[in-house]
Amino acid sequence: MPDSPPPPSRPGSSPESAHGPSSSRASVPPSEQRPSRSSFSALDAQADHPARLQMIVALVLGLVLVAIPLYLWRRPRAESVVVASGDGGAAPTVSVPAPAPPDEKIVVGDPRTTACHDPGPKKTSADQCDHLVDVEKALVKGIEEGASCAPKDTGGGTITYVADVSFKKKSVQLTTPRDGRSMKNAKVVAACQSAVRGKVQAVSLDAVPHQHARYKIEITATYPGPVKP
Repeated sequence: MPDSPPPPSRPGSSPESAHGPSSSRASVPPSEQRPSRSSFSALDAQADHPARLQMIVALVLGLVLVAIPLYLWRRPRAESVVVASGDGGAAPTVSVPAPAPPDEKIVVGDPRTTACHDPGPKKTSADQCDHLVDVEKALVKGIEEGASCAPKDTGGGTITYVADVSFKKKSVQLTTPRDGRSMKNAKVVAACQSAVRGKVQAVSLDAVPHQHARYKIEITATYPGPVKP
């Protein structure tokens, strides 16, 4: 019997289909899997975490760098004192300069109004006289500021200053009576009298309140140093 011809192929069929379904699966490569949006979000979060930590650390360091200088600037400062360490582990003692002995300073007594007068026969006792405060202050200031008029090597002693204030004449006369002083050096007495007179005569009597026309004010100053004959 003659060989029968092969059956005709169906339209639309390919020769590969004749080999069966297993051969068609092997010929098609598997499709690539694309990363999902959730995986991108996780990666971004992991990348942002170190950056946030760095920002926090930088902020803390900045605050520390600002706070330390402010604290050092505003903290209370201890007063500097000169200390001397004691022997044998004793506690340190503060070195304080010793005050000058009393006999090295001039001593100025209190001003006293010894007399006040008005024109006419009427007399006023010294205890009823008012005080010329401005003149008394100028007299004390002149004595203290002119204390160098009596150097120590010339000897010390007392000098009594008497200010004769006349509101009628608008004048102040200053004297140093001999019976009121123990200072024997006439040159020193004259120098001190001149120094004090300038201060007292500089007072404007027009501005000095008073109740009487004339006053005598007395004050005694003791200059340091031994009294020399």
